[in-house]
Amino acid sequence: MHLEKISSLPKKFIKKVDGVDNLNIYLVQDYNLKLLNSIVKFSVNIFGDASLDQWGIVPQIRRGNVFLLKEDFKEAVMGIAILMRDWDDADKAYLFDFAISEKVQGQGVGFQFLKGIIENLIEQNFLRMNLTVDVNNEGAIHLYQDKLGFKNISREEDEFGKGEHRFVMELDFEDFKEKFGV
Repeated sequence: MHLEKISSLPKKFIKKVDGVDNLNIYLVQDYNLKLLNSIVKFSVNIFGDASLDQWGIVPQIRRGNVFLLKEDFKEAVMGIAILMRDWDDADKAYLFDFAISEKVQGQGVGFQFLKGIIENLIEQNFLRMNLTVDVNNEGAIHLYQDKLGFKNISREEDEFGKGEHRFVMELDFEDFKEKFGV
């Protein structure tokens, strides 16, 4: 299979980001080489050695949900969210990766990006979403817990190695719909 030949429908428009010109949320449904390279480049810049390469991202596009934050007609990715269905609970989505470019941080873009994703997951009939977050990442915890309504359900010690502690957080979409009138 040649990546250059796969280009039928690279992305599905989900919604515009309020207050930021030409910044949109897309659900990636297929890819071409240019889009795949942009996703990998963004992931490496954010996550370094822990990032997914094309061998990890392609299966996520095919069998998970990969959302991108991009400007219209621009190559650069400004945000990424990778989700998968929870094997033990088919009504729950798990947020595997979530990152926003430093260029748009501090403008409420992360909130709008994740809120748009949650709204799309509700349309896909998911009932809940969970994630893990570094216990020291105050900005992310504030976004998840204070702004969106995630609840801290546990703390996992040494989750990704010695000293890599994570909070497990969950959002019930009924609570989200009530909070945001969705």
